[in-house]
This record gives sequence, C-alpha cells and structure tokens, in this order.
Amino acid sequence: MLAVISPGDREKWNLCVKSFRQWDIYYLCEYAESFELHGDGVPLLIYYEDDKTRFCYVVMKKDIAESALFGEKLPRGLYFDFETPYGYGGILCDGTVPKDSQKRFGKELGSYCLENHIISQFIRFHPLLSNYDKLDLIIEKRYMHDTIYMDTASPELIFSNMDSKNRNMVRKAVKSGVTIVQKPVTEYAAFMDMYVETMKRNNAGGYYTFHEDYFEFLKFMEDHACIFYAVYEEKPISGAIMYFNNQFMHYHLSGTHTEYRKYSPGNLLLYEAACRACEKGIKMLHLGGGMSADDSLFGFKKQFNKNGRLPFYIGRTVFNESVYQELLHIRKELDAGFNEDNHYMIQYRSP
Repeated sequence: MLAVISPGDREKWNLCVKSFRQWDIYYLCEYAESFELHGDGVPLLIYYEDDKTRFCYVVMKKDIAESALFGEKLPRGLYFDFETPYGYGGILCDGTVPKDSQKRFGKELGSYCLENHIISQFIRFHPLLSNYDKLDLIIEKRYMHDTIYMDTASPELIFSNMDSKNRNMVRKAVKSGVTIVQKPVTEYAAFMDMYVETMKRNNAGGYYTFHEDYFEFLKFMEDHACIFYAVYEEKPISGAIMYFNNQFMHYHLSGTHTEYRKYSPGNLLLYEAACRACEKGIKMLHLGGGMSADDSLFGFKKQFNKNGRLPFYIGRTVFNESVYQELLHIRKELDAGFNEDNHYMIQYRSP
C-alpha cells in the first residue's frame, strides 16, 4: 500500500520516520519544510508497506515550469518532478526490500506519478545508511564521489584519525586563545554575518544564500540542531550549524570571518563538535563531501579522518518517458547548444 503524507500531518510524518531504527534528521517533516521556505518545492513523505516490508523516503515536489531553463514554454502546474531535499535521503528501511515488493511499489508509485503529472525523480542517497541499492529495480543509480565522516567513539580516536597537519592546526587554535561554545540554533544572528561573508568569499551560487526567514524557521528543529561558535577575545569568529539525533551528527552550514582564518578556528570547531558528539553517545559526525570530487572543500574535510571515506550515490526514476523526451526537445528548441546526453541524472535540468 502506497501512502503520500504531506506537511499538514506533521505528527504522522515524524512518527512514521522515527519508527525506523536508523532514522535521521533529513527525513523529518520540519527539515523538509525549511527547504520549502527556501523555494525548493512542496515536501512529501512517500511511504510504502506490504506484508514483507515497509519503507519511506522524502521528496520535494517541484513545478518544472518554475525553472528558468524552460523560459515561457511551459505553463505552471502542468509537469512536476521529485527531488531529495538538500542533503541526503533515499529510502529509510529496517531491512531489505524483496524484489516482488519493489515491483508492487514501482507499479503503485508509477500510477500515482502518472496521475499527478510527476515526470521523474532524483534521489541523493544517504552515505551513512548505505541505502543506494535498496530499490535497485526502481531507481537507476550512479556513484558520484566520496564523503567524509568522523568516528566519534572516543576523543583519542577522533584526534588520532586526523592527519598530522590538522592536529597541529587544532593545537595552534588552542594556543592562540580560540575556544568553542555550543549555542541553541535560535542564536543565529552572529552566524548569519560570517556565513554570508564566507559565501561571498567563495563566490558561491545564489542557491547557497540562506535568508533570515530560513534561519528563523530552524527554531522548529531546535531539539535536533545547534550552533557551535569559535570565539576569540569574546567575539564569535567562526560557526557551524549542526544537526543531530542519538546516532548521527551532520555538518550543515558553516562560516568564518576572513580576518580570523589565520587562527584555524574551523579546525578546532569540528574537532570539539566531534568530542561533544562523543559525549552524547553519537556514533558519527558526517562532514559530507565537496562540490566535486577532490576539490578544496573535500580536501579540508578529509583531514579529519584518514580512514573516513564513504561513497555517495545519486539515482533517478523516469515515470513518463514521452514527456521526459518532450522536455529535452523543448530545451533543444530554446538552446541549440543544449546536449541532451549530458551527465545530469535528470538531463532536462542540466544548466
């Protein structure tokens, strides 16, 4: 039986998610709602259950016509697609999904999507859950790149897993007088300034500009979110928003004031956050990956665990092949240089 749960039933949504042993914050209704506020579509929880299995996953329903890629060629409300909210997802399941269950689910989901004009879905699988092969009959998958996690079993292990240069940078930050404090996620004012400064310094795209209404909404996640600040001479100079439950902690957004980077506050911050995770009995701090394989951001993160690589997979399902091809044709009409055989999983969304 397929069920599609909307944010209007937040309690039902979260009870469903937390009924799975390895649930994570990316599946919570409030997390998905924060990205609706960011303009990423309408959140939905896809739930399936039969006599052999049950599972769920989160998607954002997006109106394809809202993409500037299609100009004025598509009317609003005609075609939609699904996409995992920012971060990681894929199916949440306590075991395997038998092939006959996959087939039944695929048939029910396909019928739902055709009826509701959902053309395709794009999934970012969860590296810590290794769930990329749970629905291999339904979702075509592709390896993207590695991500990095920190094993938070003990402070000694956290420190020994870091490379020698990083350990020296942590010592340098401490010697310089940098300290780390943990604050509720509602105390985001100082963080916003350093985050905006960091995004400008890195020439980040407009999508990565989060506005105050987004940060204000995080009060609904305060049981599962906090901010770590690095403080120098009583001034917050670096910060990171972390999400957590009783198993995992996630490095979400971060920023550092440019003039204080010389003190390596971000290095100390991540080390101390991992130690706080250890104190709480949390097993892993997931740092994620870079924007691409082996870029400078990935290089920074891999310093924190020499043995901490995890594969990150993405996937897709095409529900309506004829409309999918129609959308590729429209892209080609609008841009003669558009390559429909591009590397994007959902090719009609390639820039």
